[in-house]
Amino acid sequence: MSIDQPGAIDGVYDLVLERINERFKLIIVEMHGMLFSALEPLTSDDLDDLIEHTQGQGSAKALVRILGSVLREDPIIHSIQFRYPTFVEYLRRCCITANKEGGNKMAIDTTSANGQAASWCLHSLKSRTEGLRFNICHIESSFYMNRQIPDLQERGAKFIPRRPRYASLHWPFHVAAMDSDWGRKLRNELAHIVKSPFGLYWMEILSVTGGVMRAVSGLRAAWQHKSVSGLSETFRLLKQ
Repeated sequence: MSIDQPGAIDGVYDLVLERINERFKLIIVEMHGMLFSALEPLTSDDLDDLIEHTQGQGSAKALVRILGSVLREDPIIHSIQFRYPTFVEYLRRCCITANKEGGNKMAIDTTSANGQAASWCLHSLKSRTEGLRFNICHIESSFYMNRQIPDLQERGAKFIPRRPRYASLHWPFHVAAMDSDWGRKLRNELAHIVKSPFGLYWMEILSVTGGVMRAVSGLRAAWQHKSVSGLSETFRLLKQ
């Protein structure tokens, strides 16, 4: 079965979705879009926070309860996972079909979902309680090189919360995949996050988490987006 060609299993997933109450279907489709567009599994708290940030409806636990045949929540780390790779492929085909034909029963708007994720990431990085800040890992001196700090990874795990960690690694890729409406909405937030000193604080997290090269790739992809191409020289320097 080709990833972009429907197979027999699609009929099973069609049936699963057809059984969803029509009142909740649009909400569930939007939440699926959030999970599908995420670049690593979201926890139930992450998904609820993303829904709240975007002023959406629904809850992670209700989603898993309704669609327990295709979704599961890890009992230890509480990440929400797709049970079957074929369901992920099915959702991807739904996106392709929706773009080409419209009217698909599970038509996920991935550009909008990535815009929501980008907005959530930037909001996480700007958080007064968990966001970017100077010396987030409480290093005694900024003159130390990473290899001179034996407990650097432990410090990163302790002092860098999960959401800013996710946001630092992935926001440029969500920006690269969002639509132009979200680009206009997030223009000021993007300008804020790359200016000094916040760009330096972001680089600190990337250095500790080993995400510098990923950020370089993400910035190159984001730079192609219309909402980013007109930003300040600061962003250009970060990209380079």
